[in-house]
Amino acid sequence: MGTTMMIRSKLESKLVGARKSLPKGAKAVLSALQQAPEMLSARDLSFRMKLSHQAHDDKGKSPGLTTIYRSLELLTRHGLVQAVSFGDQEKRYEVVEPGHHNHHLVCKSCGNNIKLKECLLERLEETILQEYGFSVSEHLLELFGTCQTCQLAKNINNTDRR
Repeated sequence: MGTTMMIRSKLESKLVGARKSLPKGAKAVLSALQQAPEMLSARDLSFRMKLSHQAHDDKGKSPGLTTIYRSLELLTRHGLVQAVSFGDQEKRYEVVEPGHHNHHLVCKSCGNNIKLKECLLERLEETILQEYGFSVSEHLLELFGTCQTCQLAKNINNTDRR
């Protein structure tokens, strides 16, 4: 089963009441995020969705910013989308596999981010449980620093000044 189908299946099993599927706006937001090559803020997502509608000459309107925020909240609450803070005022969003999450390295110089291949905190959580009897239910980890490209550029600039 592909990631898209797994995501829809997981969400539909969680939805209760009269609504058994994603609202139209949330489907559009999820689809746009799945196609994005990088994490997007709600405003960036709105802009891209408007451009996409214009490029495809769609007769329907792209979702408004309020719908996008509500859709992101719904998708995040159900664990299908992850909100990531890079230390500024805007969260970025990315699709995650159901039941998984990502951590990132964020360059403070250029804003580039690198997704870590695995969660590095699972062993730490086990240690915390063993030593303190504290069960961690969730965690967030974004590491801020300088990427290799910016470090090299800084070193070259420092060398040129000598």
